[in-house]
Amino acid sequence: MSRIRVAERSQVKLKIEVSGLSGSGKTYSSLLLAKGLTTGWDKVGLIDSENGSGELYSHLGPYKYIDIRYGADASLVRDPHSPESYISAIKEMASAGCEVIVIDSISHEWDGIGGCLESVERLGGKFSAWGA
Repeated sequence: MSRIRVAERSQVKLKIEVSGLSGSGKTYSSLLLAKGLTTGWDKVGLIDSENGSGELYSHLGPYKYIDIRYGADASLVRDPHSPESYISAIKEMASAGCEVIVIDSISHEWDGIGGCLESVERLGGKFSAWGA
């Protein structure tokens, strides 16, 4: 019996990482890539953990924007870089009709305020805290 079959396209979520040195154009390039993956700027969202730098490219088009450091009432969030904060922002963007979401930068979810490393330290910093 042959393993050959007709290829079928399926709906999968594309995940792309863009890396480079500081100032090399990662955010700019990511926004242009995001726009190219969908039908217009109104379908693009940017979740920003880089101190507001994601708004520097608003001249490109009217993309949706969340500064992860602030809540809906414009108050500072206690643990802005917690995994829950990123999940909440992603869900909010999806609810707003975003088909492509740029996260700039996900590395703060690891070592930012309220990120994974800080959460483990709060639990005692031991290896067993990673399972909590």
